[in-house]
Amino acid sequence: MRGLREYFIGANLRSEPDVLRRASIVLVYNIMLVSMSTMVVFFFVYIFEGHYRQLIKTFIVMSLFASALFYFKARGSIAIVCNILLLISWSNNIINIYLFGEFNFFIALLSCANILFAFHTLGNRPGLIYAAAHFIPILVHEMGKYFGWNIYNPTPRQLPFTEELTALVLVFFVIVYLIYHYHQAYELAKAGLHQTVKDLRVAKDMAEEMNRLKTNFLSNMSHEIRTPINGILGLSQVIDMETDSTDIKSYVKLQQQSGQRLLNTITSILDLSRLEAKHSQLSLKQIDVSKLTLECIHSLGLLARQKELTFTYHPADEPLLCLADETMLYQVINNIVGNAIKFTEKGSVEVSTSSLSNVSAVISVRDTGIGISDEFLPRIFNSFEQESSGRSRSHEGSGLGLSISKKYIELLGGEITIQSEKDKGSTFEIVLPLHQP
Repeated sequence: MRGLREYFIGANLRSEPDVLRRASIVLVYNIMLVSMSTMVVFFFVYIFEGHYRQLIKTFIVMSLFASALFYFKARGSIAIVCNILLLISWSNNIINIYLFGEFNFFIALLSCANILFAFHTLGNRPGLIYAAAHFIPILVHEMGKYFGWNIYNPTPRQLPFTEELTALVLVFFVIVYLIYHYHQAYELAKAGLHQTVKDLRVAKDMAEEMNRLKTNFLSNMSHEIRTPINGILGLSQVIDMETDSTDIKSYVKLQQQSGQRLLNTITSILDLSRLEAKHSQLSLKQIDVSKLTLECIHSLGLLARQKELTFTYHPADEPLLCLADETMLYQVINNIVGNAIKFTEKGSVEVSTSSLSNVSAVISVRDTGIGISDEFLPRIFNSFEQESSGRSRSHEGSGLGLSISKKYIELLGGEITIQSEKDKGSTFEIVLPLHQP
């Protein structure tokens, strides 16, 4: 038996990674083998009893089962073989009912076994189709007997004792085996689900621990790096004040620019680590958004003039009072407007504040810069991501400004939206709830 199993399904079992599918392969093979063995018994019973029409039918069924078995070995297609088995069994029931006048307990039991097998191996929809295909002929047969529809009314043939006993054992075995296999598959799937949930919990705990360690590392390293940078910047200011050399002053200026850029990056990393660790503390107070935006505009005006950009600001007609952290909101506005200026080489940057239905304050920043592609737009607020990266990067930056800005605004109960078209510009909108005193 092991040799037959290895010959017909050994290769399919070894190549199939899914445990449940391997179990289904074994199920189909076992049912085919039992059916073939039963057909052989019936074949000799019919020869002994002289039932030649049943003998021919049994020979045809045996041939079909054997063909299905070899097809299963060659192709390994469970669905096709299952359909073949079900169609053979269904056809056998139809022949027995309408050609031999046999409808009894065994045919009903075999129909139930076929329906269980269809649902278990093929799924719900094929199972319902095969259930209807088995039920309708039986219903028509019984209604025909009741109403006298004599399409073909042969004399019912009494099953020989050997055939009756074999059929009972076979059908009972198939039904019990199907139920047992279904229960085993259920238990296997449940165990696999429990293991998956356990693995996910372990992975979640590990990810949270790694994130905590990363946050602590970034926070500690940021503090350790900021201290010597501040010392370097302070020393460069002393050198700038005490020297009269033009060359040294130019070197000091370059040193201060580079140091300030590094300090800004370290500060951004520190802010991000605080946000991810949820250690940021809000100092909320009532703020006029239009006035705070004007202060930020004044600090960035020089940068816009150096690039010869048209830089305009249109404040709202009425005060826009929000309950927010002033330092945090100032940094967000500075990031958004600063980016608009940085990524605009020619044209204009327009900033405006307005009220949205007397419910929200809106800070709008519109530029005619390089814009953002549709592919990168969903990742625009991801940390450390920029559309141009590597050595092909055209603008400096750490890729943290927008990520930090989005997290800050969400802490304040607002949102940031963006509309952009590549090479035509972008529009950012910061929306905050208005505060009703």
